[in-house]
Amino acid sequence: MTDLKIKWSLFLLPLFSVGFAQGDANLLLQYNQGPDLDGFYRKWNLDLHLHTIYGDMREDYTVRKISFSGGAYIQYKFSKTFALNSGVDYFNLSYQYSLTKNKSYDQLTYLSFPLTIRVFPSRKLHFESGLLYNHLLKAQNTQIVDLKNQSYEYPLGVIQNAFGWIFTAQYNVWKRFDVSLQYRFFKKSTNPLNQQINNFDAFLLGLHFFLLNPKKKPK
Repeated sequence: MTDLKIKWSLFLLPLFSVGFAQGDANLLLQYNQGPDLDGFYRKWNLDLHLHTIYGDMREDYTVRKISFSGGAYIQYKFSKTFALNSGVDYFNLSYQYSLTKNKSYDQLTYLSFPLTIRVFPSRKLHFESGLLYNHLLKAQNTQIVDLKNQSYEYPLGVIQNAFGWIFTAQYNVWKRFDVSLQYRFFKKSTNPLNQQINNFDAFLLGLHFFLLNPKKKPK
């Protein structure tokens, strides 16, 4: 029995020696255990941005034109890969009518309030989708459209506040700067006999600046 114990001791001793000799770094590589050095994230951040907009009324008789918007979003991260986002955009939408007797332009101005979810496959890329509420500030045409008041502004009720949806892909290009490609649409039920239908969509190309560097570990 004693000889058997001695043999087992001689067999196991080198294995234990190798384990201790590996050290923490080698054991971390071998067993994938230890702290995730890339697991940090900032809970709060502020996203300041400008958008170039290419949109119109979703009808065959309107033509997309380019306009611009700007705003700020507040982002709250629940984890490294999941965040809630909200804020406000000063959103302009321009388009032209392509009717035989109407070649005028519309210029609509909204305050847009998104409430979206952001998912981060990596630190440089995130996808976003969620609800959008558009509060109308002004709706104008290049011709007189309010005959009663001889005004270029549409009468109340012609263009209305509307809910919509937003889809975005955003990529970090340098330090705190991102670029984004976005699609959004919004609509409100209106009289289908009206020429002005509250049914719009737009493609947006954005430039974003984060107030805090999302790739730098917070202290």
